[in-house]
Amino acid sequence: MRSFYNILFFIIFFSWIHGNKIAVTTKVKGQVEIMPIGKDNFANLKPGTILADGDKIRTGSSGFTAIIFIDDKSTLKLKENSEAVITGQRSARSIAKKINMDVGTVRATVNKQNSNFVIQTPTSVASVKGTDFWMITDPVDGDIVIGLEGLVTLTNNETGAEVDVTEGTSGSSTPDGDVGVEETEESSIPEDPTDQDEQQAEIKIYLEGPNGEQKVMIIEYE
Repeated sequence: MRSFYNILFFIIFFSWIHGNKIAVTTKVKGQVEIMPIGKDNFANLKPGTILADGDKIRTGSSGFTAIIFIDDKSTLKLKENSEAVITGQRSARSIAKKINMDVGTVRATVNKQNSNFVIQTPTSVASVKGTDFWMITDPVDGDIVIGLEGLVTLTNNETGAEVDVTEGTSGSSTPDGDVGVEETEESSIPEDPTDQDEQQAEIKIYLEGPNGEQKVMIIEYE
């Protein structure tokens, strides 16, 4: 598995340094669509698609997708009925990541790094430096952050009030400005579809040539 990721990131590195590429799709299940930056229409998202700063992803009622960022291998998983814009500001060695999320459920596993990782919703901002957590956002009910590991700071947009969410706790933030934190109930933790997956045998990497033509590279691994 490690050799697979070494090859994968070697390939993506060359795409990244010549453009605004920040992540790659590793899994797609059910209905998942992408609106690339600068486009007006959604198209089906495929595993192996390299994502650019500003691409918008949405999942249908049975959709799921997982992406991995090319600088530090942090991952983001979007469950069904989710919509998010993936953005990142690059520096020499890292990407400051910001996920603008309107609605849905995501799991972020963030490796320790020097750059920021932020999820922005209509209600709150969740900022981390290295952690694992779920975030559930709804424009009417607000946000729930479920800490699995590390620390997440959840800040309410309306009042600026904030709470720290750690392993075993859940933080809430509402549109009217209230925030809170309590012990997590096991039944409230969303199911991660990748926990039951068998190991993938291959991945297709979709690259765009200098004239806009699409090229596909297939990597097989054990």
